[in-house]
Amino acid sequence: MSSACRPMRRTWLPLLAATLCVWGIAHAKAAGAAERPAARTGFVWMITLRSLRRLTALPGSDQAVRTFFSSKRYSILVGGAHSRFPSLPARRSQAFGSYQSMRSGVAQSMPRGPRLVILDLEHWSQTPPGEQQHPAHYYRLAGRLARRKGMVLVATPSSNLVEPWPVRFVPAYTSYLQSGLVGQVAKSADIFEVQAQGFERRTALYKEFVVAAADQARDANPRVTVIAGLSTNPGGRGVPAAQLYRDAIAVRPYVDGFWLNIPARSEACLRCGVARPEIALDLLRRLMHEQAFLPGAGRVTAAGGGQRGA
Repeated sequence: MSSACRPMRRTWLPLLAATLCVWGIAHAKAAGAAERPAARTGFVWMITLRSLRRLTALPGSDQAVRTFFSSKRYSILVGGAHSRFPSLPARRSQAFGSYQSMRSGVAQSMPRGPRLVILDLEHWSQTPPGEQQHPAHYYRLAGRLARRKGMVLVATPSSNLVEPWPVRFVPAYTSYLQSGLVGQVAKSADIFEVQAQGFERRTALYKEFVVAAADQARDANPRVTVIAGLSTNPGGRGVPAAQLYRDAIAVRPYVDGFWLNIPARSEACLRCGVARPEIALDLLRRLMHEQAFLPGAGRVTAAGGGQRGA
């Protein structure tokens, strides 16, 4: 703990004081990180095949789908083979909820399987307790495996891997940022996703979380590509496309892409509720008019200035 965080004397809440002090330092670091731009990689869009099927089922979605998810280099479809979308030459990828399943899946899919693998460790049934307790270790193993196989590793560690502080008015992501997990995982990753979907309804919190996590990831690995999660209905509640648009605009200078989620209730997400693809389509239509959000777009300035070199 910083020397600036000295517990209050003769108080009945020393733990609260220390907690708030650490959160204040994290908040200040996030504010300072806001000057750090995204990397010079082209802008990336990711989407699962299930989400894409929900999106393409909507009338009039063809233009948006082709705009954001047909780039051979900067569009990534999650879920293995995508024969239902032969006209979309996007990169293939395969997602795993544990290192054990990733190791087995990579062995079975080589040499013709996807060259991009996603390891999504969370506090859920798909991740074994041992991997939940030591996520950095298993991401290191995953990084080594991916390098041996010549594959790209996408790391998406959930903030629920770290126990939140029991203080109501401190953001739940604070303990995650203070744990050091972001930097530890980013060292092993080629692409790092900030799962910030739960904070979409408050743009200020969403931006603070994304910017601080992106800063930590790049401090640990300057070459890592950082993307942020966007969801149409995190926790089962729909988020208006206008709100998602504000979130996307707020963090665009600091991220290298987005993973767009259109979740629906399943064993992996009992709280997701009914899928809301119409929200995703509305968002994409708004972003189609913003050059900085197109696949492969270059870096933008924090002031919303023009696009830089890709």
